[in-house]
Amino acid sequence: MTKDASGPAARSFAAFVDRLHGLLPGILSRIPATFIGFAIINLFTFGVDLILLWISHGVLRLPYPLAVSGSFGLASVLAFFLNKLLNFRAHGDTASQSGKYLVVIVSNYLIWILAFSSLLEWLGVWYPIARVTAACVEGIYIYTLARLWVFRGHRSASVSPQPAEEPSQWEQRSAA
Repeated sequence: MTKDASGPAARSFAAFVDRLHGLLPGILSRIPATFIGFAIINLFTFGVDLILLWISHGVLRLPYPLAVSGSFGLASVLAFFLNKLLNFRAHGDTASQSGKYLVVIVSNYLIWILAFSSLLEWLGVWYPIARVTAACVEGIYIYTLARLWVFRGHRSASVSPQPAEEPSQWEQRSAA
């Protein structure tokens, strides 16, 4: 699949993220713009995950482990492509990137979703709080690996139609 990772949708998304990033005060402005884009995309795909879970388990009555795994898997695939095309604007080998992302998602599932949230619950943390806490940690984990390993060196953040004309706020802050 070779999509233009700097097409109009990617430029519009980058412009939106850059506007949000420009609103961050003080030390918060040091947060990478790609983190904001990642948060937006992954909150959206978490909603997709919950809707798919409701349909597969609540409506179709699939067994919970199958339903939760399927909805998580499909939402993860959607998150991969949205992050690749819109957030990190990554050109390159989708097969290699998706293989790396699979390692990230499987390790995330085992370390944070199963082990860490189970540990918190075992320690007496109420299970919804344990799951939300684990979700916050896993978000940082997935973002960090996506940025530094899966889509390493990507994110042409310029939002202008001619990317070489003027650097975006993200590029200006990154260069500083």
